[in-house]
Amino acid sequence: MTNQPPKWLDRFLEWYCNPDLLEEIQGDVHELYFERLENEGKRSAALKYLWDVLRFFRWSNMKRAENGYGPGSLGALWSLNFKITIRNARKNKLIFAVKITGLSICLAFALLLTAFIVNEITFDQFHVNHDRIYRITSRVNFQDHVTHYAVTPLPIGQTLVEDIPEVENSFRFMFEDKPIFHIDSELYNDAVTLAADSNFLRILTYEFLQGNERALDWPDKIVLTKTFAKKLFGDQDPLGRIVEFGQGFSLEITAVIDDVPTNSHLKFDALVSWETFEREDSWGNLNAYTYILLKPGATISEVKNKMAATLTTFHALIAREYKATYEPVFENITDIHFSQNLDEDIAEKRNKSNIFIMVAVVILLLITGLINYLNLTLAELTTNLKKIGILKVFGGMAEGHRKTLIAETVLALFIVLPLVTALCFLGWALASDYLAIQIDSRVLSGPLFIAATVGFIALLLASAGVNSHVFSKTGHIINSLKGKFSSGQSGLPTRKFLVAAQLSFSIVMIALIIIIVDQFYFIQNADKGFDDGNVIVVKLRSNESLRVESFNESLRKINGIARVEGSSYYPGVIETKYVFQIETEKGMEQRLVPMMICGYDYLDALNIKMAKGRSFKNDRAEDRHRAFIVNETAAREFGWKDALGKKISGPVTGHNEAYREGEVIGVVRDFNFASLHDKIEPMIIFPTDDNWGSQYIYIKTNQLPPPHLVSMIETEFKTQ
Repeated sequence: MTNQPPKWLDRFLEWYCNPDLLEEIQGDVHELYFERLENEGKRSAALKYLWDVLRFFRWSNMKRAENGYGPGSLGALWSLNFKITIRNARKNKLIFAVKITGLSICLAFALLLTAFIVNEITFDQFHVNHDRIYRITSRVNFQDHVTHYAVTPLPIGQTLVEDIPEVENSFRFMFEDKPIFHIDSELYNDAVTLAADSNFLRILTYEFLQGNERALDWPDKIVLTKTFAKKLFGDQDPLGRIVEFGQGFSLEITAVIDDVPTNSHLKFDALVSWETFEREDSWGNLNAYTYILLKPGATISEVKNKMAATLTTFHALIAREYKATYEPVFENITDIHFSQNLDEDIAEKRNKSNIFIMVAVVILLLITGLINYLNLTLAELTTNLKKIGILKVFGGMAEGHRKTLIAETVLALFIVLPLVTALCFLGWALASDYLAIQIDSRVLSGPLFIAATVGFIALLLASAGVNSHVFSKTGHIINSLKGKFSSGQSGLPTRKFLVAAQLSFSIVMIALIIIIVDQFYFIQNADKGFDDGNVIVVKLRSNESLRVESFNESLRKINGIARVEGSSYYPGVIETKYVFQIETEKGMEQRLVPMMICGYDYLDALNIKMAKGRSFKNDRAEDRHRAFIVNETAAREFGWKDALGKKISGPVTGHNEAYREGEVIGVVRDFNFASLHDKIEPMIIFPTDDNWGSQYIYIKTNQLPPPHLVSMIETEFKTQ
């Protein structure tokens, strides 16, 4: 019995095969099976038997109802409808291709945008307790200027756990940017790294591939993501290996987690245990990102009501030291992605209004594709009215003929779905590679995306109902034979509406494309106040301030490089404000102002124009420790009619001591040192010296730089 053909295939053959043909077909496939069983083996015989059963699965071999080929019968009409549909597609190849291609492109774009929208609105919902996790931020009112920071005092999280019963747990971390990692003689400096405390992996939800949630409980430990671990060690087991971090830290790998989902506001490649570093764990250290976990059933309003009593000591401290007020602000972890931009925020942010615009675009794309498909189908229907009339003369029922339209929609669906799938994967790859748009793959299996996909397919099938409505107006046989609709022409308004709607939506889409292109053109050509053409920026590794000048000198010797200067500023970098003492009519007053440290020729290298006074000069000894430059906004807000010679001291460090004291030697024209969306703020600029290294090196190249210039810069960078 074990050498018999698979029974389930025999049952399938008996289910679909016409009884008059079953004995002959089954005998032939059985004979072939036993021959192959003897010559090729059971596995090969079974696979080929499957193919034999499937290749006989066609209309000519299927079971028929009694008198199945009688005029107007269901079986004959369905067979005839599909044959007519395929014949029409072959006859009108161009129209059919246009219909399918247009519908596929619109549906693919709609699905891609839908995946992106779902990815955006589900940010951080993969954390098991996302509804109970809140981030604490800081709103500081200093000299009537309110600044909202993403960071908090270091002790605030643990204080809330100890003093407020509704808070179950907390964690904190610091942003280490992209430090240098050493593995043997190899250097890696492109991994976003956080210094996180032991509760980070207990409160947030990540999939452990190796290790467990205790991986950060001890000093000198590190957790890697799967991709970064593979980059460092390939296919070798990373657990227990030692990684050199920065300068002077040897870290043991205690866990490997799956890559952080793309719909997370926290993106990182490595986590270093908090206890590895010595921190000033005081209320005056406002540098940690802090999150709390509420107990089940607790509300954030209960925590807010008890905050004032808990932070009494800190409020008194900040009022005494800085004459400022402090207010903690709580936001649920799922709300961070769409919240406002904060100072020193590392979270990926998005404007919620853009999501609504994308929803509208999805609807427009979908409707445009469907209406284009309907219009072309109805145009074909008009040319086939005489054929439909002849079919009616020979006994075809109206309901049966409508199935031709349904058959065409089903055929289109079978062709469109694979094409849409291919286009979606192509668009996904292009968006990731060229637009830096990441969509988490888990979105595709989520209920929202599946519901949207099913809805799109249902709309396509429902379009057959529109065709059927117009077809119903061809009910009079004489009119059909004349090639026109019924005498009332009641089907014509529907066609006119569809054509007008398609034209309107097309105009709207063209207008949107023009607006988008115009915005890209504006961003590329907007006057930012500086010239960034032919500029390469190199970010230095941590603790390299002593080697900045030697690195710069080595770069200046490379042919094709015009200027090399350092700066603490880079567009989009986390902005930090510092306290400065500013000369005013009332004397020296404290102000919270962004600052920039730069090389002596930095302003000239980026062609930042002076509005008044002069730039820094390397040959002037007083510029090294006593010179400041401000922008036009700072001069206005400080109340200076003539800024030159005004005194500044700062940034103010502990015990009200200033890092440097001097006077203003120049005013630069305002330039966008933050996003173009942000209002230009006051800026204080002073040159670097031996104690303050530049984080970024700006390399101004010639108009026609030599080939392999970037590789030469990389070589110099690695030798430092």
